Amino acid sequence: MFAPMSRTAEFIADTTELRVGPRWAQPLVPQPFEDALTSLRVEGSILLHGHHRPPWAVDVPSADNLRELMKLPGNVRVVPFHLVLEGNFDLHFEDEAPLRLEHGQIVMCTDGTAHRMSQGKGARVRAFENVLTTGRWRMSSEGRSPAGSETELVCGGFSLRSDSLNPLIAALPRVLIVDTRAPGANPMLAHIVAMIELELARSEQDSFAASRLIEILFAEALKDHARSAGVERAGWFKALQDPKVGRALAVIHQQIGEPLTVEMLAQAAAISPSRFAARFRETMGQSVMAYVSQWRMNIACRKLAETQLGLSEIAALVGYQDTAAFSRAFKALVGQSPAHWRSSKAR
Repeated sequence: MFAPMSRTAEFIADTTELRVGPRWAQPLVPQPFEDALTSLRVEGSILLHGHHRPPWAVDVPSADNLRELMKLPGNVRVVPFHLVLEGNFDLHFEDEAPLRLEHGQIVMCTDGTAHRMSQGKGARVRAFENVLTTGRWRMSSEGRSPAGSETELVCGGFSLRSDSLNPLIAALPRVLIVDTRAPGANPMLAHIVAMIELELARSEQDSFAASRLIEILFAEALKDHARSAGVERAGWFKALQDPKVGRALAVIHQQIGEPLTVEMLAQAAAISPSRFAARFRETMGQSVMAYVSQWRMNIACRKLAETQLGLSEIAALVGYQDTAAFSRAFKALVGQSPAHWRSSKAR
């Protein structure tokens, strides 16, 4: 006998004819977004999956402590996440009002601040480390819980690499909440969540497929945020959707090693250099050439960490024929010489 479908699976069954009309057939975000996302080398890990009956409370440590628990190297940045498959819970940050997370929502703590998850009042607070090491995740209340009050959560972390100069990370809010079932949301989000549920039901939480699905959820959640954030405030997401600035960003990302200038980029954007420079700064909050340097050094960091290429080869790859000039520019942005940075990331 087959087990009854969850509410999310039922939702997917009712929407098997995925909306693929003009709105969803077009790319949700421009190519620079995909470049920045690829540069992060995202890996997803599901650490805990379980059901909770209130009251319960768990303290989640900072990203640095979580990285140690996950036994990851020091050059990895961890972004904790919590996905609500059923029910709800409250998310607490020190000196802030709690945030209520509902069924179908995923929250990412992009700055890695320690936080507390809870449902109901009067529960003994448990440390996430203890829950993780003992494997005892199912919470039970001392008294009787109301019918239907149980919450099902998936908790884990996204491991990011070479993120220090990545414009995508800098553009994200410290707490990002994406509703996979909201009206107008990317329909892929709900489908991915349903696939995660099905995978968790048939295999271990840290299966290869579950981790890959979590990574896809990360990408689609960020795309969904990029579409909405781009119209709200100045910054990288808005710049991507600006017809002039966005075109210039595409050229910057495509021509990593070319000798770009403000005049060349203004020509690509079909606008005068002075108007282009002003529009870029107003939209992005930084100058054109500052962004060019930042993106190129982001690529240089990745090459230093992931390849055995020499400094002269990496310098040429990101547009510097003079290795000394490359080293000076790298140190000005990163705070260390390329050689010292590479050595520190190897430890």
